[in-house]
Amino acid sequence: MRTFRLTLEYDGTCLNGFQCQPNCRTVQGELQRALGHVFQRKIKAVGSGRTDSGAHAEGQTVHIKLNTKIPPDNIKRALNHYLPQDISVVDVQVAPPKFHAQFSARWKTYQYRVLNADVRSPLARFRAYFVPYPLKVAAMKHAARSFVGRHDFRAFESSGGRRKNAVRTIRKLTLHKQGSMMTFTVEANGFLYKMVRSLVGTLLEVGRGRLSIQKVSRGLRLKNRKLMGPTAPAHGLTLLGVTY
Repeated sequence: MRTFRLTLEYDGTCLNGFQCQPNCRTVQGELQRALGHVFQRKIKAVGSGRTDSGAHAEGQTVHIKLNTKIPPDNIKRALNHYLPQDISVVDVQVAPPKFHAQFSARWKTYQYRVLNADVRSPLARFRAYFVPYPLKVAAMKHAARSFVGRHDFRAFESSGGRRKNAVRTIRKLTLHKQGSMMTFTVEANGFLYKMVRSLVGTLLEVGRGRLSIQKVSRGLRLKNRKLMGPTAPAHGLTLLGVTY
């Protein structure tokens, strides 16, 4: 039995997230269906973590166990033949036997895009959150710095999260604006349920002047979700990659 590491790219617009769900199109479900076609048996695909319905990925990692001598490139071509147009396997590698897509991960990097303009862009409507009001970028960058480091991020966990331990380490949280496109990049050793979207929603409230940096720091310290901003919509979010 060999362990294979797959890297996936997908447009989550018409997908109900990563994890299998009954009567829904999901990344895991479509991948396992393609694996069934190629190998004529059920094969479980284990991802590095879930992505929300509507969110995207450039570098989702998955592992599978196969008793086969088929070269990785041939597996990639065969899977892409059966996968739908919004999902692609961009890389397949033989991994160490104990490699686990979720538990071997050290860091994950997400990107969130905001179109900060007077007029919406039809071309960006599924990949960036349209925000038509002025934003104070300097204040947002200042607030973002307070999230870097090891903290209890329960204040940024949406209802439905089930993690007992909410302590995570954010290694990087940057905000870059080029023209009307604003890009948040967040790298951490793990994320709570809708944590990135909650961080972005909070920073947007800071940029709008509705939340002070002091109140954000207080909410983080008190682990109080109600003191933070709303959860930004999923379509602006992309999983860039996973570091092992």
